Amino acid sequence: MDPQPSTTLVNVAEHAELRLVQLLAESAPPSLLSPTFSSDCESRIASADAPGLIRCVLRDPGAMTSLFAIEPIDGAVSAFSLLAALLDRASADGGPSESSDLCEEMAEAVSRDNASYDPRKRAGMLCALYNLRPDGAERVRLLARIASLCSVSDPRSLSSGRPLGDALDPDAVRRMCEGWGVGGRERRDLYRAAADGIGRAAVTGGVESGEAARRRQRFLLLLVGTYQDPSEINGEALASAKDAAVGAIQDPVTLFSEQRSMLLMPAVAALAENPKTLPLLSLLKVFQEGKLEDYDAYSKTPSSTEVLAQYGLSHESCVRNMRLLSLCSLAAEHEEIPYSAIAATLRVPSEDVEGWVIAAVSSGLLTAKMDQLRGAVTVERCVVRRFGPDQWRSLKGRLDLWKRNVGGVLDGLKKAQQ
Repeated sequence: MDPQPSTTLVNVAEHAELRLVQLLAESAPPSLLSPTFSSDCESRIASADAPGLIRCVLRDPGAMTSLFAIEPIDGAVSAFSLLAALLDRASADGGPSESSDLCEEMAEAVSRDNASYDPRKRAGMLCALYNLRPDGAERVRLLARIASLCSVSDPRSLSSGRPLGDALDPDAVRRMCEGWGVGGRERRDLYRAAADGIGRAAVTGGVESGEAARRRQRFLLLLVGTYQDPSEINGEALASAKDAAVGAIQDPVTLFSEQRSMLLMPAVAALAENPKTLPLLSLLKVFQEGKLEDYDAYSKTPSSTEVLAQYGLSHESCVRNMRLLSLCSLAAEHEEIPYSAIAATLRVPSEDVEGWVIAAVSSGLLTAKMDQLRGAVTVERCVVRRFGPDQWRSLKGRLDLWKRNVGGVLDGLKKAQQ
């Protein structure tokens, strides 16, 4: 049986690198360790070749096996942190690109799927590397790896209230990327890793499904939003747009504000160019701009049943959501709505109208009061599903009316004063 190395030597500052090499060499399986491992490392240390020392350890299967055999977990992470700290020297000797390449190689060596590597140690090592690196793009790439790894090894770590789960808050991640000036490629990798990781954690039972669906959809929206130039749209972009479209149809209410402008995203619009995804885009347009009657018309098309089945969409859920959205569209057009008009628009019995109004108010889509004696709903506030030229003209008309009314009041006050 291979001995379990002690971490005592790892934490000694003087000659720490040499002691670490000795520790790894003594504990490594002889069949895996290179015969020249110790001498190669010692020569790198003697010549102050930090990049060479890091590569000697990373590229030797025996040394890596020995590193992951260190117990407890904190000991293995501390030993790896000693190597990670050498990246600063690599940057001084070979420049930022040398340090960045080595950082990526370290992350790849730790992330590599190996049955003998404890996932908890791998995650701890990546976190240590993340905390030691000053470059924003590097940290974003490392966070993407951490999210992917933990979604498999520890799904609950991605839930809210846990350090990693809180770090993967969509708004916080977006602000972080903007603050660090991270490029589109790195952002996309992180957004996709977060979306996939949260989705995977929900499937395995690690994260509450409702919360996971909302957070995953927000990351998908961020991901799709990074494709601003039509020339950037590729298979990945279309796959992400398709996932985001399905999420917006499944729940068009909870993230109403974030999803309202989806049709303007170039990647989403590009779904129209493929006959296989065009029916999905048509359904998304119904949920973005249409009413219940539009959904009914869509559901009668030959491809509707296939689309619902292909993307796991429920007809009953679609009808319910379209009734809520149709009520919002009606409320945006009228300040007072008779119960009979709501019943006709939603195609429900009159006695069910109040229940639908309560549901719309509870969802935050509108603020309204019901007058049961008069059988009417007075709209105080309502979200706007579509804001185009017609809506601007309507707003201008209301402002002009308000201006005339205020002018009349002022004229009356002046006359009264005289």
